[in-house]
Amino acid sequence: MRGSDQDLWLGMYRKLWANHSDEALLAEIGRVGASSKRSAFVAESQDGIALGFAEYALRDYANGCNSQPVPFLEGVWVDDAYRGQGIAKALIDFLITRAERAGFTEFGSDVELSNYSSQLMHERLGFEQTEKVIYYRKVLGS
Repeated sequence: MRGSDQDLWLGMYRKLWANHSDEALLAEIGRVGASSKRSAFVAESQDGIALGFAEYALRDYANGCNSQPVPFLEGVWVDDAYRGQGIAKALIDFLITRAERAGFTEFGSDVELSNYSSQLMHERLGFEQTEKVIYYRKVLGS
């Protein structure tokens, strides 16, 4: 996807990350578009209907991976009407093929602990669970 796809991109982002504001999502789209280490790809039907997207980044480090840097699946989403048809698999296979051709030996990803459907999808696609982590933060100056 490119900057000219912003409206399409934002619509899909809203469905995947519904708890984020449009302002935050647009800022993230801008960061992806400006980065040489991040990309997003859309899956379209033959008549040009957007079915879903996948986004990845080249991370300096990824929990559970041994190599550095490592390609990392930042997000994958498929419209409810098209789920179960192999679209997420095709998107992720595309990203993995790109990574393998670039010489990478691992591909990382993460899933929220409560997102069981995504955990199952990852396992079905051959990802292996490496660890479970709960992140914490402390707001400073309060």
